Amino acid sequence: MKRFFVLIAAAATATFAFADTPPIQRVPHSHRNGTALFVRAADGPLIFTAQVYAADLSRDARGQAGQALDQIGLLLAKAGGDLTTVLRLNVYLADERSAAAVDALLAERFDAAPPAVTTVVSPLSQPGALVAFDAVAAVKKSPAAVEVITSSAAILPAGGKVFISGQAEKAADLATATQLTMESLHRSLAHLGLTKTDVVQVKAFIQPFVDHAVVTAAVARSFAPAPMPPLVLVEWISPLPTEIELVAAAGSTTSGTDPLTFPTLPGMSVSTRFSRVARVAAGTPLIFISGIDGGTDGSLSEQWQRIFSKLGSALFDAGSSFRHLVKTTYYLDDPAGTAPLGAIRDVYFDPARPPAASAVRLKGTARPHLALDLVAVPAK
Repeated sequence: MKRFFVLIAAAATATFAFADTPPIQRVPHSHRNGTALFVRAADGPLIFTAQVYAADLSRDARGQAGQALDQIGLLLAKAGGDLTTVLRLNVYLADERSAAAVDALLAERFDAAPPAVTTVVSPLSQPGALVAFDAVAAVKKSPAAVEVITSSAAILPAGGKVFISGQAEKAADLATATQLTMESLHRSLAHLGLTKTDVVQVKAFIQPFVDHAVVTAAVARSFAPAPMPPLVLVEWISPLPTEIELVAAAGSTTSGTDPLTFPTLPGMSVSTRFSRVARVAAGTPLIFISGIDGGTDGSLSEQWQRIFSKLGSALFDAGSSFRHLVKTTYYLDDPAGTAPLGAIRDVYFDPARPPAASAVRLKGTARPHLALDLVAVPAK
């Protein structure tokens, strides 16, 4: 078992700037510098960002990535954090050919405090953009409720958390589908005893991506008159215009002896392969696991088997298990990977408590054909 945790705390190393920020444990990825296999963080305030871009989009991918990280650093500074407190970093590339340059930059910038990283390929909403990031980071500022500090960042206070799986309402056009889906998500929040002001991040998988502005407008209207929380937009390949998921604060919610529960939602089917909602009890650490790929050898079924085998090892080393997965996002660039994914979930997941999940077909993952990123909690 790997037991080479790196404890980041003010007393242990200068890479963690704030003594009163909860401790963070990082296991570096064995063959991807600047990336952690997983990061485990004690319950505490977290900042969630929207997709963040470079200020100068005339630069090459490496230059844009560096500037975008600098922009994230400025956002984190508003809440008492910095790049050494980043836990999860999602990378969005307009072209998978930029992956090597961005990976090299991450290896340099995050050598001392690597985050969990997942990379996908998607069009970007800023003309000329080659790369964007969204981040989750530990911060010092500790508001009593979700605080949207800018349109690009919001603080999730310490305490309970809710992850709602992607919901999708059918409609003839993207604008209407977005409006109806956001209405459905707000009803789900109300059923859970929460409100729209508890939301800290919204992620929308959309097509056609060229109409991204109508999605942004519809999401913003759904939160009015409150400010819209950070929004992440990713292109997907689907007969549906959109699927939207979100993360919200759940206050001092406790779950008895179980740190993780999976409430049902009225009018929605129950599956043995995914849950509609995952609720994390207050005081529970979160574990962020990097994107895991299955290589290129063998069939797609064999690749999924390798992915889940690696995932099982990572969960074990992090003190978690398949029964304690909170949220999974499966990225596929080959539609043939959907069927074996379903079959392998039947083997690995407890049918009474599968994680909240979204399965997203993309044009590319910047890795071999199949990849996933995950959030988990400790088993004890």
